[in-house]
Amino acid sequence: MLDFAADLVTQNDSFVAKVDQMERSVDNAMNQWKGAGAAAASEKAMAHKLHGNHLATTIVDVADKYNIYGASLGDTRTSLLKILDVEMKDSGMTVDDDGTVHAPQVPADSGQRYSATKPLTQQMLDGQASGYESRIKNLLTQFGDGETAAAKAITADLQTLGDYEKKPDGAPIRSNVQDILDGKTSLPTDPKQLHDLWGTLTPAEKDALYEKDQYLGNRDGLPAVDRDHYNREKLDDEITRAQNGDPAVKDKLADLKAIQATLDKNPDAMLMLMDTQSGKMTHAAVAVGNPDTAANVSVHAPGLNTTVKDSLKGMVDEAANVKALAQDRLSKLPDGDSKKDQKEVPIAWIGSDLPQGNVWPPSKWDSSTLGGAVDVVDDKMAKDGAPKLASFYDGVRASHEDSSMHLTAVGHSYGSLMTGLAVQQDGHQAVDDLLVYGSPGLDLPDKKTWHPGVTLPDVENLHVPDGHRFEMTGSDDAVAKLPAFGENPKTLPGFTHLETGPHTTLDGVNRDGAYGHPDYPRNGDNGQLRTSGWNIATIVAGLPTEAVQK
Repeated sequence: MLDFAADLVTQNDSFVAKVDQMERSVDNAMNQWKGAGAAAASEKAMAHKLHGNHLATTIVDVADKYNIYGASLGDTRTSLLKILDVEMKDSGMTVDDDGTVHAPQVPADSGQRYSATKPLTQQMLDGQASGYESRIKNLLTQFGDGETAAAKAITADLQTLGDYEKKPDGAPIRSNVQDILDGKTSLPTDPKQLHDLWGTLTPAEKDALYEKDQYLGNRDGLPAVDRDHYNREKLDDEITRAQNGDPAVKDKLADLKAIQATLDKNPDAMLMLMDTQSGKMTHAAVAVGNPDTAANVSVHAPGLNTTVKDSLKGMVDEAANVKALAQDRLSKLPDGDSKKDQKEVPIAWIGSDLPQGNVWPPSKWDSSTLGGAVDVVDDKMAKDGAPKLASFYDGVRASHEDSSMHLTAVGHSYGSLMTGLAVQQDGHQAVDDLLVYGSPGLDLPDKKTWHPGVTLPDVENLHVPDGHRFEMTGSDDAVAKLPAFGENPKTLPGFTHLETGPHTTLDGVNRDGAYGHPDYPRNGDNGQLRTSGWNIATIVAGLPTEAVQK
């Protein structure tokens, strides 16, 4: 069994190499072949790759079964042979095929010298035989049970292989999934319902759904590993098509390459969102680690002038620095503290179009910057992005392994406006903490009941409780001075106001201050996160008492 498993793995590796070679050959052909036929061939090649991958996975499963059960049966066999060939050697005992052990008979003695001890000697030999027999029969039963379990497990995997033989395009699809593929029904839009359905699907059914909707990985509620898998598949496809001049994506090549470069630099990153079609900009979200298994997850929404090609790498680098500091602070907690071994995973989210252009100060507005200036003083983009961001929060919750996860919504600049609008959305699960910085306002409605002639923004509309709303505003932050979207959170009651100036934090580091609009998440001149970065790390780690308050 073990030799067969090793040979099967070798043959499977050869098969996988052929599938990869096929994919490369098709990609190379696309360099010269254009048009509808080329697109159809590319799609067919992707389908073959997906089916080939699942076929290879099934073969690996078969090999694993042979390895697991072969090793287990081998251990049982070794134990049997040890009894027979070592312990019972030269004992004169014999063993039947069913494990019955026969002790030798003490020979009759013609004299009277041993007559008194003969019964006792025979009793001792019979007792030894009985002990051997019990052990041998137990091991034979164990071996038989192992063979039965192995046969059942291997037969199930062979049935899957048989299904591929009967239906070369893949394993059978159940009727409820086929109805989705045929357009009779749709996948749930509610992240929790989608996650529950997804857990019932086979790999072949998941791939069939991906073939129908190659942006499947963007659906909120899918497990992070599956979002990452399908989004990477689509990323590879779009890079190839963009390089070959496909008009749908050729102008997005720089964005796509920026996503790929970011993933290559961060081996533990997960691609939670990859979308070149729904907006004017390319959208992407990258998690620094697996958010489904982290006790603390934070979603970071950026603002003005953010693009995937120019900003994603920097955002992920900044998020990685915050993660490192957050986990360091968690590790410093006293032994026995339940948070000591927790992980924090930040997600850099560029999931909606954002204003672009040199929009400050207004005296510099001209024909090249007017569009961005109009966008940045208008909340339309923020309102368009807020439902997407709220749904993303719900998806993170739905796919997480533990409902007690601590989720922080973080927004910078125009992204703080979008974040503020996202947490105000009705019908969504609330986040645990809200942190905004460099904010031009949160578009809060006024309280309906207040003193006559006095208006006050309704911070309760954020659906985040007192003690869990935080803000930072640098002294020279020009964007935070824009009055377009209500009062800056630095003036609002119900927010904890955090320090942005220089400060020596609890770890003994003298941290630089954050003054201008871009400074908050960036390292200072000493190569360390600024005071604002320390505050971000402590809030997303669920350690607000370590944050530096004003």
